[in-house]
Amino acid sequence: MRLEHLCDVEWRYALLNAIEPSPTGDGRAYGQGSGTFSGRVSGTAQWSNFPALTAGVAHPDARGTIDVGDGGFVLFTLTGLADLVDGTGIHVMTFVTEHEPHLWLNDVLAVGEGSVDVGRSALSMRYYSCHVEHRPDVPAPDAT
Repeated sequence: MRLEHLCDVEWRYALLNAIEPSPTGDGRAYGQGSGTFSGRVSGTAQWSNFPALTAGVAHPDARGTIDVGDGGFVLFTLTGLADLVDGTGIHVMTFVTEHEPHLWLNDVLAVGEGSVDVGRSALSMRYYSCHVEHRPDVPAPDAT
């Protein structure tokens, strides 16, 4: 797989409420915030997140919209893992848009890595578009 830099994003929570995990690990949070995208995707985002919380790890489940200017917007989904103890984050993001200059995003799967600052309710992430390079032959079924 080849990764190409797509964008950097500064995520900031404006609202964040959490139910800490019980001994069975069923914690939840709800948050809303904004983001600033820079790179091949640039603009400002509004989003909400409803992550599961288990033993110091958040499992983001976010949805939002990016205002890319010129009257255009891009919708996105975001999942992943965030270690709330060591401050590392890994995301997977997909996009949907009708905005002509950004139609190429409809075919992008992005992965991201970065830092989670629990105390400041903020994340600093870098995202990469994924491109398939490993294309082995698919074996024929056994004729047994």
